[in-house]
Parts: sequence; structure tokens; C-alpha cells
Amino acid sequence: MGLFDFLFKRKKKNQTNEVTIKNDSPEEVITALPEEEAVNLIEETNIRPEETAPQFHEEGNRFDLEIKEAFKRFHSDPGIDINIQIEDDKGNSLTAYQAYGDLFQEWMSIQSKWDRMSLFYRFWDQSQFEKLESWQVIERFVKDRYPKKALSYFEQNMSDKRDFTKEELVSLSKLHRVLLDNPTAKEYIETAYRNHPEDSSVKVEYATVLHIIGNHFEKELSHQLFHEVMDKKIQQNDTESVFDCFRFSEGYTDSSIFAMLYLMNTEADNDAWDYVAEEYYYCPVFRYEHAVQLSQTENPLRALAKLTSLSQEFPWFRIALESTIGNIKSMRKQLNDPDFMEKELQEFQNSLKNL
Repeated sequence: MGLFDFLFKRKKKNQTNEVTIKNDSPEEVITALPEEEAVNLIEETNIRPEETAPQFHEEGNRFDLEIKEAFKRFHSDPGIDINIQIEDDKGNSLTAYQAYGDLFQEWMSIQSKWDRMSLFYRFWDQSQFEKLESWQVIERFVKDRYPKKALSYFEQNMSDKRDFTKEELVSLSKLHRVLLDNPTAKEYIETAYRNHPEDSSVKVEYATVLHIIGNHFEKELSHQLFHEVMDKKIQQNDTESVFDCFRFSEGYTDSSIFAMLYLMNTEADNDAWDYVAEEYYYCPVFRYEHAVQLSQTENPLRALAKLTSLSQEFPWFRIALESTIGNIKSMRKQLNDPDFMEKELQEFQNSLKNL
């Protein structure tokens, strides 16, 4: 398949998230196991299927898929495979949405994909957090839009380390990119690249950072490194579109910046942006450019909504704050409403003053 055809052929692939847990109590810890070691875990419960099975079967099936996806994302391992089987005290089988009725009801009220993922992350924290390695904890907080928590975890648990694994160095680079501290990100990922120059995840992150702050020579190296990984991914023929390469899956290219560049350079439509945006909701730069895309395609209210949430979640992002303030003022004029979003405007102006 030629690169041009690949770039513009876009078809979603069906996800195959298999998770089976033998678990009779929704409050019990669930253990992740590699495919070859998957086992069933058993607990006790007094839940009856007829009491917990909602009538929303379609939503329930989607809930079951997303809680499994969240487990994989929580462990930063798209290839992890576990078994989930839930039974009540009478041996009746329950699906996840039947067993976790309260969680299911809360999930149904959430529109945003990543707000739903965040709900599941908090759920998995109860049983899985202590099992994570340090780099997985950093990823867990960064991808959940809590980089300050990730930084606090690093300071309390990792700051005295002399030697970091390549996974830790990559995760720390991502952390500092989200904090917009690109020089520190570069220090971490340069160390990883010196020690592991052929590792794909290292190459992608190094290329990402070099593209952001590198000089002309470094930017050329950035594109060379990234396309070495991307070309290899394309040659495997396990994806239908270039945008699929950026989605959470085995061997995916985890770069919010290059994902953004591909969307911009191919003049992708809003559907393509929305498709990729689900992966990079944690990246303030990606979200800002997504808002710009919406504004340019005459979606001013969606653009403002995205800028508003971005400025609330990343109050250290000056450009986003300034743009949000400007958009609120512009909308006031259009609506002839001088009090439009007054509370939010004050919040963002105060954040801007504190930078």
C-alpha cells in the first residue's frame, strides 16, 4: 500500500478486548495476568442477578468493554490479557455492569470518553495501584490529566534514584511535556536514547521532544526517527489508517505531537480529529490545536467548551488561558451579554495573573 493511500484510507477496526475475571464480589481486588497465565479468581457476594441487571443491554456491553480497556490503559499495557468471571453466592454469572451497578449508573451519566476512563481508573486504584511499577504510576496520573500528582509521586518515591529504566525515562519525559517543561523532558529522553537508541518507544518520545524544542538539525533527526518507527508499523499491515497507528494498541506510536501534525498536514476533518483526540486528551498542546481546528471549521461553541475545560485542567498553559479569555469576550459581544461566563472569566484571569 502506498503512503498516500495509507494516509487517506481510514476505517475503524473492531476492538478485541478480552477480559474474564472470576470474581464474586465487586469490591475484591482483580489481578492482571499475562495471557498464558490467566486464571480465575473467586470471591463471595450476596448480589442477585435479577436485582443488578439493568435493562440497558447495549450500554451495558459498552460498559463491559470500557472497563476492560481501562484496565489495560491503567497498566499501560495494551497486550495484557486477563480473565474476568463474576459470580454471585448461588453461582450465577454476572457481567461487569450487572455486578457494579452503582459504577455503571455513574458511568452512564458521563459523556466524555476520558472522564469515563477516569472513573474506571479510580475504580482500579482500589485493587491495582499497589501493583504498578513506578513508570506505570507516572503514566496512570499523566494520562488521567493529573500531572501534578505524577510529579508529587516522583518527588516522594523516585527523586533519589540514580539510574532509571527506559520506561521510567520515557514516562518522565511525557510528564514534563504535559507540564510544558520541555527542557527537562529533553534531559530524560536524551538519557534514554543514549542507552536504548533502537527502542521504538524511546525513539518516538525522543522524536516528539526534538520536534518541539530542537534546532533545525534536531528537527530533521526528529522526523527521521519517527518515520523509522512509523514505516515499520505500516509495513506490518496491522492497521487500516495512519491515524490507527496513534491509538492505544500493541506497538502503537504514542506521540500526541506527531498525531497532531498528521491531522494538520492531511487536512483531516473533525471526525478524524475526534477519533484521535480520544487518545490524547491528556496533552494540553493537542487539545489546544483541536480547539483551533473546531474554531476554523465554524464550531465556535465546541471550541470554547474545549478551551474552557483545557484551561481549567491545565491552568499553567498561558496560550490556552489567553485564548479562552479572548473567546469569552468575543462571545459576549456576539451574544450581547456582558455577563456571559463571568465566573469562568474571573477564574481564568486569576490563573493568568498567577503565572
